[in-house]
Amino acid sequence: MDKLLLWTILLIIGGFGYVNGVHYLDSECSQVQNSTIDTVYQANLRTLLLFVANNAPLQDGFSYTSVGNGSNQVYGLGWCRGDISPTACFDCLNESINIPLQDCPESKGLVIWTTLCNLRFSNKSFFGEVWTRSSSSTYGNAGLDDPSVFSRGFAMMEALAMSVPNQPTMFETSVTDVGKAGERYGLGQCSQDVSKSDCRNCLEELLVSYKTYVLNRTGWEMLGVSCGMWYDDVRFYDNTSSLTPTPNTSGGGESLYQEYIILAFVAFVMLQWIP
Repeated sequence: MDKLLLWTILLIIGGFGYVNGVHYLDSECSQVQNSTIDTVYQANLRTLLLFVANNAPLQDGFSYTSVGNGSNQVYGLGWCRGDISPTACFDCLNESINIPLQDCPESKGLVIWTTLCNLRFSNKSFFGEVWTRSSSSTYGNAGLDDPSVFSRGFAMMEALAMSVPNQPTMFETSVTDVGKAGERYGLGQCSQDVSKSDCRNCLEELLVSYKTYVLNRTGWEMLGVSCGMWYDDVRFYDNTSSLTPTPNTSGGGESLYQEYIILAFVAFVMLQWIP
């Protein structure tokens, strides 16, 4: 029952950090109060996570499935940024599945978003639904742009938000010439299970929510579970699908929670997976 779910925000590695090369931004576990997760559900979850992590790299970076029946059925999906290689996608998702296996062993639902891949599972079907509860934005130390340059770059990102939904895999990159300041590069993407209209709304919501936060920054990311946008003054994406550094290696970060805001650092609790 929904009223028994307590949503706890876990800011991985103090909210922003790297774990084995994967830049984690945020995650949420749903915990069931006064309840022990059935071992059958746990087994189904392990099967699902491994399936998603192994199949997404082979299917344009996106995979979804369900495992089990009745109260033990679990639904899940994973997707990777469209410019990275299958190997990088595999590595990112396999790092990500360690979060529920180690830190949320009693959870029936989890969402996690990183710079390169996203993961979500639940005991209720959510395919086609946009995650709107929370999202994140972060920027690096590349400096500030002239406001007029930022305006032109941001206009490119707004155009991307409109064009990404029309792409076969809901992924697109863009570049714009900003004169003496060089070029600005952008990337937008949505999870392939959402509709075109929901994809556009998701991307536009990110831009509206975080524009002031990233104002005049030369490099930033705006990420949610169902969509993401990346921007920089150097080309960070690779159309030949080989892993390249992401723009935000350090710097600030901000998370937006539409239903509530929790600012807390939760220590990693290393728990053994119950077989």
